[in-house]
Amino acid sequence: MSIKLFAICATTILCVGYVTGEYCYNDVVGACSPVGGEVQNCNSRYGAFKGDELLVNVQGYANTHILRSFQFLLMSSHFGNFEKNRGGFEKLYRQLSDKTWEQAIDLVKFIGKRGGHMNFRSRKDEKNEKQIDFEMYELGSMARALDMQKGLAEEANFIHAEVTRRKEHDPEVASYLENNFVHQHSEIIRKLSGHTNDLKHLIANQPDPSLSLYLFDEYLQKSL
Repeated sequence: MSIKLFAICATTILCVGYVTGEYCYNDVVGACSPVGGEVQNCNSRYGAFKGDELLVNVQGYANTHILRSFQFLLMSSHFGNFEKNRGGFEKLYRQLSDKTWEQAIDLVKFIGKRGGHMNFRSRKDEKNEKQIDFEMYELGSMARALDMQKGLAEEANFIHAEVTRRKEHDPEVASYLENNFVHQHSEIIRKLSGHTNDLKHLIANQPDPSLSLYLFDEYLQKSL
């Protein structure tokens, strides 16, 4: 008798918890009842995406990609004009612009997939962002591109760390960041750092580095 009573009590507690919890089924039942109610939990938000903190971070990361895409495009246009005429640098920065733009679109789709919405005003403020001049010389532009790419990688690492440390661990978000951003950023940073150091050694201690810059630009056009 006592065992039956315990089973009944346990079932009652579970049922009450389910009815009063944040479940889509409860919303539907409440909305269809004579009293009525709002349907708030019938979405694809779960895990770490149930709160707003991760959503805001991913929104900001998508907006950073959009900004970087336009900045790379400015750099590409600068080296593609008739005065600079650096086809290799133009091609490199155009590829980086297209890549960051595609990643921004993918982030927006991922936000929608996990039940969120995109806020294009959500972005972390960066110091001296408005003072950056993207009409720069070849080595300076390469160094700037490397810094921009490292910034994207660091932001991905930050979001990944937040996802793995929180109570509601979300392995799907962590896996998404690793497969679509972390590994790719590592490859791009390696290439940009190699280009930066190669170019630095080519033009070092040369009164007129024009030939070295021309040859390096030709190398970029053929290798990309």
